[in-house]
Amino acid sequence: MTVRPAGLEPEPPGRPHEYPSFELPSFPRFRPALYRPGIETLEARCRAWLAHSLRDAHADCPEEFEQFLAQRTTLWNLLVYATTDIERVTTICHWIDVLFSIDDLFAHAPAQRLERLGLDRLHTALDGRQAPGQAPYPRVLAILSQQLRHGMPPALWDRFSHEMSGFFDACRTERLWQDTRTAIDLTAYEASRGKSIGECCFPLLEYGLGTDLTRTLTHHPELGRLNTLVARHWIGVNDIFSYRKELYSGDTMNEITLALAGNGGNLQAAVDRITQTIRRAEDEFCALSECLLRSTANRDPAVAGYVKALRWMIAGNLEWSCITTRYNGSDHVWNGHTDTTVILTPHRTLYTSSRESAKDPSGLSCP
Repeated sequence: MTVRPAGLEPEPPGRPHEYPSFELPSFPRFRPALYRPGIETLEARCRAWLAHSLRDAHADCPEEFEQFLAQRTTLWNLLVYATTDIERVTTICHWIDVLFSIDDLFAHAPAQRLERLGLDRLHTALDGRQAPGQAPYPRVLAILSQQLRHGMPPALWDRFSHEMSGFFDACRTERLWQDTRTAIDLTAYEASRGKSIGECCFPLLEYGLGTDLTRTLTHHPELGRLNTLVARHWIGVNDIFSYRKELYSGDTMNEITLALAGNGGNLQAAVDRITQTIRRAEDEFCALSECLLRSTANRDPAVAGYVKALRWMIAGNLEWSCITTRYNGSDHVWNGHTDTTVILTPHRTLYTSSRESAKDPSGLSCP
C-alpha cells in the first residue's frame, strides 16, 4: 500500500474552502485490510488479463479505458477476498473486474455504445456458449461462465447465476432511473444497490474458499443476514467515498444525493446519516457473527472460515475506497487518514486532517 506522508497532499486549483466538504469519522471497527503475500504480482497479472480481454472493445476511447485500469479494481478483489485460494481468486478478479467495467458503462455510456458492446444481451453469457459474432462483453463473460461453471458445484452455480441475472437487471433499472430522472426512495435504492453492488459477490466467496454453503444457508439463515449486512456496509461506504466522482459527473445514483434531497442540501447531515447506517450495520454484524461462531454452526470449519472471511471483506472494501482513483481522482495517493476533513474538488478528494485516527485499542472490536 502506498501512503503519502501527511501534509504533502497537493493543493487543487482554487481554494479548498470553495469546494464541498464534510467531516468523516474513523470507521469501521475492524483491523486494516489483509494483504496476502505476492499481492502485487497477482494484481499485475490480473490487470494484464483485463487489458488483454477488453482493450479492443474500447478502441474508440482508449484514454477512458486506461483511466479505468488505473482505478485498480483488481486490488479491490484481492483485498476483499483476502483469505481465498490463490488460483480461485484469480478467476474472481476476472469476473468482478469485468463487472466494474459494466457498471461504469451503464452509468455513463450512450445507449448505442451499450448495444454495440453487447450490454443489452448479458444474460446470454451465463450459459457459457459463445455465439458467432458475439459482442465483446457477452463473449468475455461466456468464457468466464464456462470456467466458473466447471469449478462450482451445481447448486452454487445456480445461486451465482441467479445473482448475476439480478446484477444485470439492477444495472438496467438504475440506468433507466437516471435517464428518466425517476424519483426513488431509500427502500428502492437499497434493494437495487444490493443487487448491483453486493449479492453476486457472496457465492464467489464460497467458491474462493472451496466450499458450498447452499444447504447450510437453509439451516442457518443468519449467514444470509450477514451477507446482507456486509452489502449494506459496502453501499454506505462506497456512496460516501464515490460521492465526489458522482457529484461532478452528474451520476445521481448515490445515497448522499437521496439524503440531500430530503434535508435541504446539508452535506454534513447527509454523511452523518449514512455513517449512522454503517454503524448500525457494524453493530448487528458483530453481534450476529459472534453469536453464530458460538453456536453449533461453529462446529463446521467451513462456516467459521466464511464468517471470518466476511470480516475481511468489510475491511478490504473500506481500505480500497481510501486508495482508489476511481473515487478519489487521478494522481491520488492516500495519506493514511481515516478520521479527517474531506474536501471534494473536481480533480481529487483531499483528506486534510492531521489528527490521529480514533482506533479501538485492541485493533478489532468485533474479534
